[in-house]
Amino acid sequence: MVEKVALDKAWAEAARRCREQAGTTPNQWLHHSRVRRAQYLLETTSRSIEQIGEEAGFGSATTFREVFQRTLATSPQMYRRTFQSRMPAAPAT
Repeated sequence: MVEKVALDKAWAEAARRCREQAGTTPNQWLHHSRVRRAQYLLETTSRSIEQIGEEAGFGSATTFREVFQRTLATSPQMYRRTFQSRMPAAPAT
């Protein structure tokens, strides 16, 4: 019981410092970091949405899609399509 109280106090202090320094909660910071990683992977790879969600650290493809949509107001699929439409076509070989 004493360990739990000490852990709760330590977590509360860490969360307070995160809000002070980063302006966000630890959970929000983690989600935004994972979304930024997913954006990079969507822009630079042809990996599946499921693979990208896993590599970015989301527990499931569903969670990845929900957090991505909530954060950027677009789905991972639409994000990829939008980004790919801006890229020049690959040269013919």
